[in-house]
Amino acid sequence: MPDHLPLFEVSTVEEVRPPALVSENLPGIDELRTLVSPGILLHGDCLSACAYLKANNIKVDMVYIDPPFASGANYAKKVLMRNASENPLDSVDSIGEEIMYGDIWQKEDFLNWFYERLLAIRETLSETGSIYVHLDRSIGHYGKVLMDEIFGDENFQNEIIWKRTSARSDSQTYNHIHDVLFFYSKSETFTWNPQYTDHDEKYEEERYCYDDGDGRKYQLTDMTSPNPRHTMMYVWKGFQSPEKGWRFQRSTMAELDAQGKIWYPDDKTKRPRLKRYLDESKGRPLDSVWMDVFPVNSQADERLNYPTQKPEDLLARIIQASSISGMTIADFFSGSGTTATVAHKLGRRFIASDIGLNAIQTTRDRLVAAGAAFDVLKIQDGIRLFRNPAQTMAKIFSLVEGYKRREDLELGEFWDGGLPGSGGRYIPIKFVGLQERLTPELVDYYIEEICQLETDERAEGVRILFAHRDPAVDQAYIDKRLRDSKRTALKVELISLNQLLEKKAAGLFTPDSAIVDVKATGKGKWEVTIQQFFSGYLHNKIEEFNAKRGKKTRHDLHEGDEDEKTAAVSTRFTPVAISESGLELIESIQFDTTLRADGVWISNPDLEDKAGAKQRIKGTYKLPSHKFRMKIRNIAGDEIIVEAPAIPKT
Repeated sequence: MPDHLPLFEVSTVEEVRPPALVSENLPGIDELRTLVSPGILLHGDCLSACAYLKANNIKVDMVYIDPPFASGANYAKKVLMRNASENPLDSVDSIGEEIMYGDIWQKEDFLNWFYERLLAIRETLSETGSIYVHLDRSIGHYGKVLMDEIFGDENFQNEIIWKRTSARSDSQTYNHIHDVLFFYSKSETFTWNPQYTDHDEKYEEERYCYDDGDGRKYQLTDMTSPNPRHTMMYVWKGFQSPEKGWRFQRSTMAELDAQGKIWYPDDKTKRPRLKRYLDESKGRPLDSVWMDVFPVNSQADERLNYPTQKPEDLLARIIQASSISGMTIADFFSGSGTTATVAHKLGRRFIASDIGLNAIQTTRDRLVAAGAAFDVLKIQDGIRLFRNPAQTMAKIFSLVEGYKRREDLELGEFWDGGLPGSGGRYIPIKFVGLQERLTPELVDYYIEEICQLETDERAEGVRILFAHRDPAVDQAYIDKRLRDSKRTALKVELISLNQLLEKKAAGLFTPDSAIVDVKATGKGKWEVTIQQFFSGYLHNKIEEFNAKRGKKTRHDLHEGDEDEKTAAVSTRFTPVAISESGLELIESIQFDTTLRADGVWISNPDLEDKAGAKQRIKGTYKLPSHKFRMKIRNIAGDEIIVEAPAIPKT
């Protein structure tokens, strides 16, 4: 068990309150604000989020996590144009994809990563807390072994099988249609509320087959005690007690009799039976195989264009079973924000975290739509050049001139890539990681891998790229450790990521920009208009999309026969063109009219504008003030803040 968790600087970047909580005219507003316990949305890694909670002595009552499965896939979301009917882009749904996160791991690396985070999550759980871990067939059995060790196999409560999809035909053996959820408690005492599902029609017809002429269906059940109970051996209305005694005391029997809930046979040698009415039944006690919770793709009102999104019904069942109103529910891999949203709807407090900006944005917008009050916090726990670690890693490697992927150079899985040389030679590159620290222990491990390159005549040297390092680990330290090993003559060069970024800073980013106009429309009323929006990143992405689609169309025309050519010409690809205003590149608009001195963004959901895939933002807004900040989020998830322009004096 680690004796500490890495604690990073955390800052509040936004406060979101329902409109009632930001209305200055609402009586008793201060009292109402104190009654609302805002949720927490943390932009940072699971490990860092747990460290923050522990440092602030925040305990949670239930955790649900849907972590990466080591599935060997990259998960991406489509970049959807915000089209309006008058725009020529109506036929274009997507201009490409943005990788949300990479779920490509060596199994041992994944298990080490997962083990650390399960340990950290356990530190945040209250003594009566519980945890649900959502995995699949590829990693579930490994995950259970880890959880047995961390939470104790005596605290394993259930394995739940969730049928997540209907029949498929993409497997060479049995089709894979289910996920597994492992339910553990932290101790032998935990919150548990039995859940029920409806009886099926056949069961009701066969079991609830009696009625007394009033239309109320009931079944007859035994009133014999399941265990011998001598205190329940008594004669009731001329009926001798069973060998083990009655199930109920005399007083209870009298109450049931008065309510007409006991059926009496004419033959005294038989026994009375209890009437159990269908309309009083809670249903069938829920078992561990869930086939009645349907995936998000079958529920249009929930779909958010987010990969691996889970249905609200799934989380509602879990939260209702393992918590009560007012408890705190946490999800450290928030994704689309299903857990936090359902927790809010069920009257629980929520804590959600994710390392990807797109996940934070999706969760934030979903919580706003649900009317939740919450704070958005940012943890400074790593270098983020883009919206998520996968994109950041890709950007970092693109800054290394001549960089090639390990697959291109036929390198082993340990190496991230390399630099090709003449005659098939190369220089392998190892990146320590965005959140990892280069330590003496890690150096020793790397040297073992470097020494194995001595048998490869193609290797010319090695470069180690790092974001953070121990003060003792510098180039001189590396050189000395290599000499001491006496096993390799390869030169190893340390490269600081900060130095690399400083050299490339000028051409690294071209931020989005907007031209905004403000004019008075009456006393205390102002109209804000976005006249033009520009995104260099999206312009480049659209150019790449046009080139790729155009090339594909030309290939189809060249390869097809005359009839196919004629058909292809009639459906020729029309290049995507951006309108003069560029509004179709904007996903959402937010305003802050509070302008708090500490810089924290104060959101007013009433002033927000978010466009769906076949919609477009309004572009013109009525504000009660000419002093504001406006946040513009483009369709890829990048955000800029535009300060209100100066109003000329009249």
